[in-house]
Parts: sequence; structure tokens; C-alpha cells
Amino acid sequence: MTEADFDALDKAILLELQRDGRAPFTSIAARLQVAEGTVRKRVNRLVERGVLRLVGIIDPARVGRTIQAIVGIRVGDGHVEQVVEHLRSLPQVRYLGVTAGAYDLIIEVVVSSNEELYQFLTNQLRQVPGVAASDTSLILKVFKDRYEWRPYEDDQPAAGEAGT
Repeated sequence: MTEADFDALDKAILLELQRDGRAPFTSIAARLQVAEGTVRKRVNRLVERGVLRLVGIIDPARVGRTIQAIVGIRVGDGHVEQVVEHLRSLPQVRYLGVTAGAYDLIIEVVVSSNEELYQFLTNQLRQVPGVAASDTSLILKVFKDRYEWRPYEDDQPAAGEAGT
């Protein structure tokens, strides 16, 4: 699905759900001045097409995982897929991306203590076949952690202007 496949109402619904993912379709429909069935059908279509996922997001710090680190990983020739598959299975890895630049992979690690981070880096990460080197940056304080990314925020119509 491309941006051309979205109309103003789809964008408005996405923003409403980002403001409150638990908002009833009736409330969203009232704010956007459309029928509840229209909102329900649009949300279902966005979910089916993989544009929207409705999930609960856990704050790691609130469940005792107060240590976060970003780790840049250099991988030996031809081992990226192997390393990715191994790292995907580790519960401490919250984010994993293949990158271009100084590192082949970037991961975010979330653990409950410096000791657990040490054990992860020395006993797990360094033992992964294909990992050539890594650089770790400890996150001391988070100033922005935004899951409600809003690509359409600036072009939203006023309530009632969205089509059906």
C-alpha cells in the first residue's frame, strides 16, 4: 500500500488511533463526522494490508528493564543473515536493523542491570558466529521515545472534511 492508496479519512483515522489506540470506533466516527461502520471497515482494511498494527506497548523501565544500550555490530563477510537470525531470537534485543555505514547491524538492548548487559555482551553477543566486532553506547536518559509517529499530521483536514 502506498501513500496514494490513503485518502484524508484513512489518515485522520490513523491519527485518532495514534492519539488513543483504545478509542471506540463510535468516538472516532463522531470526531470525524462519519459513520461508525465506515471507521470499522477502514481500520480492518488498514490492519489486513499491514499498514496498522494494534498492539500494547510496554515501557521497559516500568517492568524493571532500566538499562538500554545501542550496539553497532560489524559482521564478517557473508554472515549478515546468520547473525540477524540469531539476534532476532534473543529476548534482550528490542530493535534490530541492517544498516549502511560504520556498522552492518544496529541493535537496541534492554536489560535490568549493568551486570546483565555485561553478560549479554560478553557471553552472548561475542559468541554469535559471524560477529566480528561491536561498539556499545549506554543510553543514560531518554528524551523522546515516540511510537505515535505521525506522517500525516500536517495535512489533516478539519473534522467533517474527510471523505467516506
